Amino acid sequence: MIDKYFRRINRLRISVTDLCNLRCIYCRPESGLDLAKHKDILTYEEIVAVVQHAVKLGIKSFRLTGGEPLFRKNIENLLWMLGNVHGIEDLAMTTNGIYLKNYTKVLKAIGLFRLNISLDSLDKSKFEVITRGGKLKDVLDGIDEVLHLGFKNTKINVVAMKGVNDNEFEEFAKLTLDRNLEVRFIEYMAMNKKSLDSEDKYIPMANIIDILGKRNELKALAPPMLGSGAAKLYKINGARGTLGFVSAVSQPFCNSCNRLRLTAEGKLRSCLLSGGEVDLKTILRNNPTEAQLTDAFLRAASLKPSVHAGKGHVMMHEVGG
Repeated sequence: MIDKYFRRINRLRISVTDLCNLRCIYCRPESGLDLAKHKDILTYEEIVAVVQHAVKLGIKSFRLTGGEPLFRKNIENLLWMLGNVHGIEDLAMTTNGIYLKNYTKVLKAIGLFRLNISLDSLDKSKFEVITRGGKLKDVLDGIDEVLHLGFKNTKINVVAMKGVNDNEFEEFAKLTLDRNLEVRFIEYMAMNKKSLDSEDKYIPMANIIDILGKRNELKALAPPMLGSGAAKLYKINGARGTLGFVSAVSQPFCNSCNRLRLTAEGKLRSCLLSGGEVDLKTILRNNPTEAQLTDAFLRAASLKPSVHAGKGHVMMHEVGG
């Protein structure tokens, strides 16, 4: 499937729920949100139907997100169903890691390819503040179990925030010295603001690379690696793992964007920030033909902008980041 700017669309991010067990400061307001009713969320069978058709259109890489995907009831049922879909070449999940240690064995048994684990502080007290109540030990225990079971290409996602965790970049980088991990620094995006870099928490990725380069010998790695996507990859000399830098704000990578996004409520979005969307849920619930499903995907791909608008107008929980 090719969009009008000749980008090959071969990835789909699927938000399986807008629910989450945390309220991270960059994702959810402390007062809570108006969440979708259960009947308005795609069923597991509907998600599988979307994936089966996406595979026919050349989409072979899928990532489950949320909210928090492990927070949805009986999520293992969806995972088993997806594990039986012929043609999937890459099945991954993004999680905040709180429940991860309870699911690692089933995730491994199903054959999940990769895990991205959100972790924005290595300080117990600071972690509780950022997540509004999360326990750092739960995430660290989950990471240890993931490494113990031999998952490959595991990533630790760190949203870089000035005045919040900018004094921890060195400690995060040290995680790669003796662990087979990619620690990935992600630019803070000020959602629902006039400009993505409008808040004082934003740090350009070049600054982070400079900070780490002062004390470490960094070697640039040639992309791509499986699942690396838009990240620029580096390695500290002698380290087992790698460092990734995602510059979605300072250096947008729209010209190589190869993904669509499916929201928990069944909207097939062309872009995280702009473009448009197709109401796939309504189509799914009206006994669609294969031609109608194909048309929905093609319409969503046609809505992808050449470059995103440079400003946020959605909440992160709606699209899974």
